[in-house]
Amino acid sequence: MINESDVEKAVLLNAIAHGGKASTGPVISSLIGKNKELLKEMAELKPLIEKYIMEFGSMSLEELQKKAKDLDVSAEKKDVPKEGELKDLPDVKGEVVLRLPPEPSGYMHLGHAISGLINYMYKEKYNGKIWLRFEDTNPNRVKQEFVDNFKKGYTWLGIRWDHEKFITEDMERIYAYGETLLKSDRAYVCTCDKDDIKNNRMDGKECSCRGRSVNENMELWKKAREGGIEPEAAIVRAKMDMHSRDMSLRDPGIFRIIKTTYRDYNVWPLYDFASVIEDELCGITHIIRSNEFKNVLQSELRKMLGFRNPVLVQFSRYNFKGTPFSKRKIRALVEAGEISGWDDIRLPTMSAIMRRGIRPEAFREFVLRSGYSESKHEYSWDSLFTLNRRIIDPTSRRLFFVSRPVKLVVDNAPEKTAKIKNHPSIDMGEREIKTNGVFFIESKDIDNRASNNVIRLKDLFNVKIDYIGTNEVRGSFYGEEMKGGEKIIQWVTDKNIDVEIQVVENLLNEDETFNEKSLTVIKGIAEEAVHEIKEGETVQFERFGFCILDDKKKNSFIFVSK
Repeated sequence: MINESDVEKAVLLNAIAHGGKASTGPVISSLIGKNKELLKEMAELKPLIEKYIMEFGSMSLEELQKKAKDLDVSAEKKDVPKEGELKDLPDVKGEVVLRLPPEPSGYMHLGHAISGLINYMYKEKYNGKIWLRFEDTNPNRVKQEFVDNFKKGYTWLGIRWDHEKFITEDMERIYAYGETLLKSDRAYVCTCDKDDIKNNRMDGKECSCRGRSVNENMELWKKAREGGIEPEAAIVRAKMDMHSRDMSLRDPGIFRIIKTTYRDYNVWPLYDFASVIEDELCGITHIIRSNEFKNVLQSELRKMLGFRNPVLVQFSRYNFKGTPFSKRKIRALVEAGEISGWDDIRLPTMSAIMRRGIRPEAFREFVLRSGYSESKHEYSWDSLFTLNRRIIDPTSRRLFFVSRPVKLVVDNAPEKTAKIKNHPSIDMGEREIKTNGVFFIESKDIDNRASNNVIRLKDLFNVKIDYIGTNEVRGSFYGEEMKGGEKIIQWVTDKNIDVEIQVVENLLNEDETFNEKSLTVIKGIAEEAVHEIKEGETVQFERFGFCILDDKKKNSFIFVSK
């Protein structure tokens, strides 16, 4: 018997755990984990869950938390990480404010997703705030499609940001900080050739531009802002230490000149300068990011500007075997025609990952289980797919698929309508398949078999093999009841659907060259129920694996996992 109150609470807790968006699969798993008898009542359970998902989907996180309090839902029951699964943040004093700072010059990938989830889970843990801040200071590479891609990816992951902005919205304020440094003689306009600047940095040599007066610098600054100086003819540099052992502190650039149609500005801040100002303007308390980013220069810039230093938490990048994350490497593969584009299913971009049938809940669980540290680690895709399989299994219909079909004609076979369950343990209904004695089976199921062997067509009847030819196998009806010892095989009738399944392997070889075998297309036939599947729906082709329908017109699937 279904307890509707338990269902309501389970959906509520799942919604709170994922920023206001509950998912059917994990709720089913949670309820069945507590009461196996619910397996018999899936036909009623799923619609009830979906009813509450719809009801709670229109509520804010604060409203959901109030609802949980009204229903006296214990915090210990929450489908959220237990205390200690995420390390405590250091130096928490008051509200925690975090940021997601994507540069919209490419597509969102797995690294952005994992970093975003770590930040968002800390936001949840401390009931803090999080900014989505587009770092659009490389204007000629910014595209709206990249902005949209990041928003879609974060939203799909269940990340809900509290504030959103583009750095260029604060350009005048960033200029003001630059002018403060120029007017106090802590920055200067350098008109040296870029090669001279590089060589002087290497040698620790100050150039003559460093001695310019404040008035001269301000005149050049004004001229640059008005468009009177060409790109690469000048940069603004902060006066630091040209003899520092850390090369990044040898009078770093803080502004450059760029001609662009993106925004009506001629002078653009460099990443580190813009980032420290934005962290101050947004009130960021903790910066959680991978350790590829260096912090020394930003700390010195904050000191020059009189800013406090947010607490820094860094971790090693999440690397996956055989997978390129570099935009440069991916772009080269696209331009060489070795992959179809940025959503090619072999890539770690979120566009590709969503096509491959990985659920957002699996990412969250992966991050919690893997944790993070400063030591380098390479992960296998299998670890992510294992978690994903537990989520998709309860909601995936089972269907028959034959990849290397051979025709089987069964003499004296009764015309029978097979009634086959859509799921072996969860009540997802059943389908009916009319048979007439003509079938297609996997050739491997008949390879090396001799005449007089008996096989069983799953959920149908037994067949005695009479003849094995090159293109056809003949057999005879051998009863409906299992006799024991028969090999059970799947089948499709002569009324079937042509399908293809794309199977992904590592995109790169061990030496990081392109893997020519990274994508295989398996063609076969499936039962007519394939017509009922919607794009984006995951099914399990029995004895083959979980697959997601990628293109309904072509009946093209993508293999997810065994």
